[in-house]
Amino acid sequence: MTAARGGGAPSMINRLLVSLAVLIAICAGTSLDVARAQTTQAPTIPGSGKKQEPPMPDLRGEWRRAGDGFACELVSRKRLDPQSIQPEIMVRACLRMGPLVVGADATTLAPLLGTPARTVPQPKGATASVYFLEGAGQHPYLVVTVLEGRIVALQLTGPAAAKDYSFNHIDLGASSETLIKYFGPARHLQPDSQKGMDLWSYLPWTFSFEIKDDRVFSIRIADPEY
Repeated sequence: MTAARGGGAPSMINRLLVSLAVLIAICAGTSLDVARAQTTQAPTIPGSGKKQEPPMPDLRGEWRRAGDGFACELVSRKRLDPQSIQPEIMVRACLRMGPLVVGADATTLAPLLGTPARTVPQPKGATASVYFLEGAGQHPYLVVTVLEGRIVALQLTGPAAAKDYSFNHIDLGASSETLIKYFGPARHLQPDSQKGMDLWSYLPWTFSFEIKDDRVFSIRIADPEY
């Protein structure tokens, strides 16, 4: 079983000065609202320990290449509420894996996933819960890390796509060519001879992929502050 990976270099991420430009446009001839949060540095998400956080609307977005960095782009068939297009809310909307989202309340897990197969303590007082999605002890499985009642990391592992679970057009089993199509070459490549995999990371953005036999074997997304 692949262990849940850490969030990279949180101390470096916390030092980054984030500058987000939000552009709102209406698609010609449609009722679509398109919103983009674009930055050349990794964005931050409100800390999970804060008592007052912005509401978490059911927004979905995807990462797109923007120069040397990434932009989180949303498309909605409804007029976007001004509160929904705050940069931190938009970025959180791009940190979705299937029905789950980094930053959401942990109470959303039980209705979707039931009882975890096991729970393991993690650094900083967090816990990582393991869920087998298609049968006990079988791939694929999902590791959900929770800190202070909120989801701070999601990691999906297995050799083939998990039904209804993907991240930014990338499923388990996708080719490295498909990964490059949507994310570009890895910013950091770390071979792991023991696992027979390569870790593709895009730091300071907190999404990464494990590649085995030229296929995506694991996908991880995380709160930049975890």
